[in-house]
Amino acid sequence: MLCDTKLHKDLVIDLLKEFNFLDQKVFSNYLNLIADFIIVDSGFDEANCQIAAITYDDEADSSQKILDNIKMPLFQQGWSNVKTVNRFGAIPKNFKDDKYQIILVDEFIGSGKTILGRLKQLKNDIKDEKLEIKICFVAGMDSAIKRIEKEGYEVFCPLRLPRGISERFKDSQLIKAKDLMCDLEKKLCNSINAFNLSDYSFGYNEAEALYSLESCLGNTPNSVFPIFWWPKDIGEKNRNTMLTRFERGLK
Repeated sequence: MLCDTKLHKDLVIDLLKEFNFLDQKVFSNYLNLIADFIIVDSGFDEANCQIAAITYDDEADSSQKILDNIKMPLFQQGWSNVKTVNRFGAIPKNFKDDKYQIILVDEFIGSGKTILGRLKQLKNDIKDEKLEIKICFVAGMDSAIKRIEKEGYEVFCPLRLPRGISERFKDSQLIKAKDLMCDLEKKLCNSINAFNLSDYSFGYNEAEALYSLESCLGNTPNSVFPIFWWPKDIGEKNRNTMLTRFERGLK
C-alpha cells in the first residue's frame, strides 16, 4: 500500500482534486480551439503552411496523434488542403516547396526540453529569413511554455498548468508536501530495465504535471508524478496504477 498515513492520503487526494483528466468532449473542444488559432489567429496561409509533428524517430507518438486528430477540425473550419507532416525530419524538404510557415503540434509539453531541441535543430537546418514557426499544444506546464515564449516563439495552448506541488503550496506547507511525495516515491521500484525512477521523480525534469487523457485517448506523459503511473513497487511487484504510460521496456 502506497499511503501509510493520513497525511500521505491527504496529499494524494489533494492532487487528484486538481488533476486534469480530459474526456473526449473536452479533448475535441481543445482541438477545435487549436484549429481556430491556426486558421484565424496565426496569420498563416493555407497555401504556405505545413503542420508538423515533432516525431524524430520511427516510433508512433502523441505528436503524430494530435496531427491526425487536428485534420478534421481544420477541414470543418475551411482548411481542406493544408500540408501535414508526420516526421520532423521532412520539414526542410517541404520548406523548399514554399511551405515556409510551420506549425509544430504535440499533445503535452512538460519541461520544454524536447521542443526547444527541435526548434534549435529546425533553425540550424533551415537558414532562411522566410522561416516562420509557431507551436500548438493541447495542454502543458505554464513554466515550460514561458521558456519557449522567452525564445521569441508564439505558443497556443488552451490548458496551461501550474506545477502540482511547487506552485500550489507555500513555505512550510510546500516543504511538507515535497517530503510526503518523496516518501511515496520511496515505495516505488528504483529501476525497471533501462528506466531509473530518479529520472522521473516529481515527473520528468520535475515537471509536477497533473494531466492525462481519458482511457485509450492518449498515453500518460512522463511529466506526471510517477506515483500515478510507475508500474512496479519497491518489491518489484506490479502495481494497479490509476494511469498507464506505455513505453517500450517500462514493464
